[in-house]
Amino acid sequence: CKMVKIKFVYDIASPNGYLCHKVIPNFEAKHSVKFDYFICLLGGIHKLSNNTPPMVAYAEIPNKNSYFSKEIERFAKFHKIENFQINPHFPINTLTMQRGALVAEERGILMDYIDVMAKGMWEEKINLGDKDILIDYLNKNGLEGSDIIEQTSNDAIKQKLIKNTEEAVAMGAFGVPTFFIDEQMFWGKEALREMPDYF
Repeated sequence: CKMVKIKFVYDIASPNGYLCHKVIPNFEAKHSVKFDYFICLLGGIHKLSNNTPPMVAYAEIPNKNSYFSKEIERFAKFHKIENFQINPHFPINTLTMQRGALVAEERGILMDYIDVMAKGMWEEKINLGDKDILIDYLNKNGLEGSDIIEQTSNDAIKQKLIKNTEEAVAMGAFGVPTFFIDEQMFWGKEALREMPDYF
């Protein structure tokens, strides 16, 4: 039987995307599935799908907002994710980072890149929206920062991010994390509990 592939619509901007990323290695091992990270721009997904980020949408609904943080806490505790911290620079423009992810993907180092970005953004609270800080952080973590970031201005990379983002929305995505198993779409980190019913 062939291994189930799960398409994971991903932008480092999403704290819930980070939480899923931390759980995925164990999930893959347990269920013998493979996640394919589909690099998109969350801001673009929101715009194209007419969605508003939760922090903005529920600013006037304190109960809902406080539930979100409780739910993140619960998920982190359940999965023993100990280093998660909300980035004080949030929301950060992740355009360059996401283009960088596509460069890393072309070079076959996507997972290394995502691990580094995830750590910087959601564990070490670094302002990776600042290009110089971003390059420096990549260098410090054994990735060729200036080289990768220089490539982010390539037209092909820019176009690919736009195309991926449009494709994700065309498939039904309106936020991150979104997962697809064939045509079945699942949204939110809670989907990690639901998806095994569809393998």
